[in-house]
Amino acid sequence: MIEVRFRTDQNQRVREVRIQGHAGLSSKGSDVLCAAVSALTYTMRDGIQEILGKEARIRQEEGDFLLELQQDGDAGSELIFATVLKTLQGLAGQYPERLQIRREEDGT
Repeated sequence: MIEVRFRTDQNQRVREVRIQGHAGLSSKGSDVLCAAVSALTYTMRDGIQEILGKEARIRQEEGDFLLELQQDGDAGSELIFATVLKTLQGLAGQYPERLQIRREEDGT
């Protein structure tokens, strides 16, 4: 199961994205859902850091990815996060037992 969590700040802007787990549809290296989520993860990371120039803490390990903005989000970062979220929701609709998405508000 892949679990995705989008955590927002008090202004409802995404502050952190965490992606954990494996889909388990097929063997390592041939799992289409894991490959799709990985591609979206790299797209999100590169969009935030390379295209927008945002500072972000990144932790990337086998089956565990964390992106945490080090500054406030803006319209550009929200656009990237919304695009990735929309695509993930489409994948979750196709694989509901393999991919779950949560959005959490950080009250601080």
